[in-house]
Amino acid sequence: MKYYEDFLKMEVFNLKDAQKVVGSIENAKVLLNSYVKNGLVKRVRRDLYCAVNLENRDAPANRYLVGSKINDSAYLTYHSAFEVHGLSHQVSFVVYVSSEQKISDFEFEGVLYKYVGKGIKEGVTHYRLNDKVKLTDLERTVVDSLDRPDYCGGVHELDEILKICTVLDETKLANYLEMYNKQILYKKAGYFLERHQQSLGITDGLLSLIEKKTGNTKKYLSEEAQNGSGVLIKRWALIVPKTLEVRDDIFV
Repeated sequence: MKYYEDFLKMEVFNLKDAQKVVGSIENAKVLLNSYVKNGLVKRVRRDLYCAVNLENRDAPANRYLVGSKINDSAYLTYHSAFEVHGLSHQVSFVVYVSSEQKISDFEFEGVLYKYVGKGIKEGVTHYRLNDKVKLTDLERTVVDSLDRPDYCGGVHELDEILKICTVLDETKLANYLEMYNKQILYKKAGYFLERHQQSLGITDGLLSLIEKKTGNTKKYLSEEAQNGSGVLIKRWALIVPKTLEVRDDIFV
């Protein structure tokens, strides 16, 4: 029990973290194996552990901290990042993780940790209330989720998030869009940023800049917009689900 309180304070830790507490790798391995066997620590996955609360024998580890500690380059993105930013509209039991190193998906305590690739280089920050939690900044999260709304609960969930989102930094938005440099992403960005232009603080200048990148080829926003179930938004040459264009729909 000598080091239990140290591990409890760390919440989530790896072998290197344990070595700093115990003093050597070998001693840390022996101790962790003993703590796991005695129910003081749970093994999340290879080289990742969390301390167990002895009062209820529960592992109180924060899912976002677990995602951030999978390896040194891991960080939260898509819907998980929106959750940490306080903007999620749905409950999710998936934590979306980007990392330079490929991660095999795994489950722990009823939560699926899903690897979504390396992502672009810019726009990773630390959560202001816990600097151990790494995630994409708000503008990068918006652009990422426009690119892959399926990792954000779908286009309706993304629309609901943007309704309550704070004013965005246009310079960052433009920078991230340029890094992706996808015509379809510019179309999606134009549609959603215009749709929520006032609340997000989007200028006509940014929308005009985006419009120049969209081209005239018609694209679908999502599968839901196909088979006659979509509406063409001419400015963006984007076919969106009819349900999105009903302003007083059931998703409000």
